[in-house]
Amino acid sequence: MKFLYHQTTLKTRITISFVLLMVAVMGFVIIAEQLDYDEVRSYVIAKSLHDEVPRLESAIVNGISPTLPEGSQFYDVHNAPDTLRHYALGYHRLEKPGHWYLLVFERNDQRYYLLQDGKSYPFLEYLIDGFAPLVILLCILCAFWIGRLTSARVTAPIIRLADVVQRKQKPLPFQDASDEIGVLARAFAQHSDELEQFLYRERCFVSDTSHELRTPLAIIGGAAETILHQLPVDSHLIPSAERIVRTTQEMQRQLTCLLLLSRDPHTLTRTDVPLRPLIEECITRCQPWLAKKPVMLVLEAPQTPHAHTHAELARSIIWNLLRNACQYTEQGEIRIALHGTTLIVSDTGPGLPSSIDPQHFQRFLPSAQQRGEGLGLSIVQRIVEHLGWHMQVDSSDQGCRFTLEMRRCE
Repeated sequence: MKFLYHQTTLKTRITISFVLLMVAVMGFVIIAEQLDYDEVRSYVIAKSLHDEVPRLESAIVNGISPTLPEGSQFYDVHNAPDTLRHYALGYHRLEKPGHWYLLVFERNDQRYYLLQDGKSYPFLEYLIDGFAPLVILLCILCAFWIGRLTSARVTAPIIRLADVVQRKQKPLPFQDASDEIGVLARAFAQHSDELEQFLYRERCFVSDTSHELRTPLAIIGGAAETILHQLPVDSHLIPSAERIVRTTQEMQRQLTCLLLLSRDPHTLTRTDVPLRPLIEECITRCQPWLAKKPVMLVLEAPQTPHAHTHAELARSIIWNLLRNACQYTEQGEIRIALHGTTLIVSDTGPGLPSSIDPQHFQRFLPSAQQRGEGLGLSIVQRIVEHLGWHMQVDSSDQGCRFTLEMRRCE
């Protein structure tokens, strides 16, 4: 039976459960209808009267007057009312006057009459009045039990499937089942396989592209450095050669960053990274964008702040934010403040273009005003999500403010 139950569909299981519930309810109703409340009352009182007989017989044998409970009357053949004399031995119910119950018995060929008032049993009325609520309560408890049992059986495979999916275990269970759980398991398995294939293709593409670009970039960088060292000190080509060297170095760093982003975040090596040296390095690299600009760059950071993270990805975030501020701030101030693991980069530039959403950076949006900020900020957002950090952006025509919380947000 249990095997057949597990072979049925969820729809059938729920239907069977409700049918069983209705059967249980109807069973209680039928039992309640079969009970005669007067018969219950008569049985209880008759039992009580019969239990009194031994005590009365003992009193009669000893020749003493028996003590009677409240609402009881006791007669012998001499003082019994005429209305009782015609009753035969045994238990009788008297309808008039009121509700009385009579037990006729004999002792030493003498007939005795024990009369009991039905009002002396008030607990019976409470019992009878509470029978209907008791049936209702039992029905509710039965429904609750069946519901719990059904929900446990129905949700057990779903919970197990969800747990396996969450733990990223393979293969998924219930793929061979013919019910709805089997359909869901097969859909999950297919979707998981498609995602894994997509991620594999993406990682392969990023890895292949990065490695293919490293060689020509190394050649370009080496050639540019050679030219730079061979040029005369007063040559007008020195700035161009320096720019080529810086650009190739930046491209190599971006390639490294893209390779790291293509990995599973859980496989990243995290260490205690000193933050101030990273910030000072990025400030030094940004000096060419600040040349001949009336811009003051202010650093507010203690000497020994650390963050438990990946050094290269942290450097990429700081570099992209600082470079963006230095590129587009024509005058005023760029301020970098570090408080614990909270980094704030603010500037007095023109703010983000209207084509860029400060809460969700998107790359390559078509806009005449967009000059390349979207790609760098998109990489920053990807790294922030990859590391599990949080970033808040406030932008206006008075400038931008990036607040970065450099600790994992669960």
